[in-house]
Amino acid sequence: MAILSAIFPLGGVIAAPFAGALADRYRFQLFLFFAVMALAVSTALTGATSLVVLYGLRAVAGLAFGAIVPLCLLVGHQVACDPHEKAGLFTMLTASLFLGDFAGPLLAEGSARILPELPLLAFGIGIGLVGSVVMVGSSESHYCRVPHDDLPTNDNSTLLVLLLLGLTITGTGGLAAIHLSLVLHRPDALFQREHIAWMLSLCGLAMLGAQGFHARFSWLVDRPVALAAVMLIVQGVALWQFSAARTGPAIAATIFAAGWSAATLRLIASFWISTSRSRSGFRLGLQHGFASISQVGVPIATAFLRNEWHKTVLWSIIAVCTVLLFALPLVWRKDTSTG
Repeated sequence: MAILSAIFPLGGVIAAPFAGALADRYRFQLFLFFAVMALAVSTALTGATSLVVLYGLRAVAGLAFGAIVPLCLLVGHQVACDPHEKAGLFTMLTASLFLGDFAGPLLAEGSARILPELPLLAFGIGIGLVGSVVMVGSSESHYCRVPHDDLPTNDNSTLLVLLLLGLTITGTGGLAAIHLSLVLHRPDALFQREHIAWMLSLCGLAMLGAQGFHARFSWLVDRPVALAAVMLIVQGVALWQFSAARTGPAIAATIFAAGWSAATLRLIASFWISTSRSRSGFRLGLQHGFASISQVGVPIATAFLRNEWHKTVLWSIIAVCTVLLFALPLVWRKDTSTG
């Protein structure tokens, strides 16, 4: 289970930076279409093959998804002419990403009861339809017509880029640890598989809620340092409380807090890492690749650690949260802005 969980994000580690670098040099709409269709086919066939083929399908799906995420965010970067407009587009795009985290576990559970041999067929068909719409609807007329030199961008320092990548790793790593702990080490309070699905969907709901909040308020643009600091604190406390939670409501509260903070940290990182005047596609791909690194590393660490050491993964992420919290005011200087 841990290896299967790691194969999918491993594709993001490989494909995301490569896809972003290509997008900086070439038109990428056709590439995006083929990536979506590859994800559709590999998803639809999941559950109808042998275990060996399942590993291959998960790898293909991971490569496709790893290319899709930075390319979609790059579209938002190119369309927007104003930082607040860009923040709104990034929020909407990441909300669509987290919609799968919310609806996926419950829909997959219901679909498996209707089509046990092809439990994800409906998902694959839906993804394929989305790919068709992307191909038909893409047009250069949608892009911002402001000259490139007049766009509100800045050149991020190397230290700031590393800090943003650290925020990404912290958020995604914390969620990966919680998700895997729910599946592999089912708490006594969650005695049925459906309860696990509800908890995973609750996490997705929190991630969606965070996007709705940031779409309404402008803290992502105006107060990114304070927002990131608060979310690091929330993430660290949520992981600490999750390691000690024993009841259903306590587990639900920590999962909701972890989902909200992780989604916000990832949104902050993806928005600000793309404000560079050059190589925005590569930086977005690099950011998703680093998000995938933590999603690979956590399952592998969990698989090889002894049962009594599994909480070490949670405490390691809490330690990273603490380090980043103190690094924020030092690295993210006051003159860093989109203006």
